[in-house]
Amino acid sequence: MGVMFTKIEEWISLAREKIKSEGVRQNDLDQLEQILQVKCSRQRLLYLQATTPSIRSNVIGMAQHEPVNGAITQIEPDTDDWKYQTVHDAIVDGWQAIFFPGQRTSFDDQEIDILGYEFILQKMEIYDE
Repeated sequence: MGVMFTKIEEWISLAREKIKSEGVRQNDLDQLEQILQVKCSRQRLLYLQATTPSIRSNVIGMAQHEPVNGAITQIEPDTDDWKYQTVHDAIVDGWQAIFFPGQRTSFDDQEIDILGYEFILQKMEIYDE
């Protein structure tokens, strides 16, 4: 879930507690208003290479691109460090597929310089400037 939604959930939780005791006050509503002032929505990109064109096949390559200055794309060679083992895992976590691989026939990667079937996914997140 995005940063803004997390902040709203926290505010609601605190407001419920305040209603039980002293109640919600003007400054509480001012705080909520500040949270709702959207700063910046940015597109996060996740490139996943899978063994087949199915969203349920195993991921064999991954690169995550963050929309912030100075962000470095991490390419983790160890699959144990990957958050997602399939494209479906990423979709369940809120990523949206924006590019699906072509449905080409399978191939032997020993002679062709192509790494699996590439999926591109996005997540829109709210970032503070």
